Amino acid sequence: MDINNVGATRADINEMLSKIRELSNKSKIFSETNKVAEKGGFDEILSTVKNAISQVNQTQTEAEKMKSAYVAGDSQVSLSQLIVASQKSKLAFEGLLTVRNKILEAYKEIMNMPV
Repeated sequence: MDINNVGATRADINEMLSKIRELSNKSKIFSETNKVAEKGGFDEILSTVKNAISQVNQTQTEAEKMKSAYVAGDSQVSLSQLIVASQKSKLAFEGLLTVRNKILEAYKEIMNMPV
């Protein structure tokens, strides 16, 4: 590695880390569910879940578009942007899976309750 490229690489890494931190602070996809659950209304809860799923889908679609653009050689998409988008997509999907698993556990627990 050339010593002149170290500074540029470090700048890219710092930029990527700052973007990841910014996105993690802004990522409030599932925080709305608690607010809706406190207000009540099953329709509202289903609507919030549907919105969360569509946001996760949108995040994954955007990451895939960035990946295709980067592979095609688009100069407007940097590697750090691609990595941030991919990590954002991965975290959103993992969050969705965690919520789904918790819902399934709660369902199983309710079904095993004696009547």
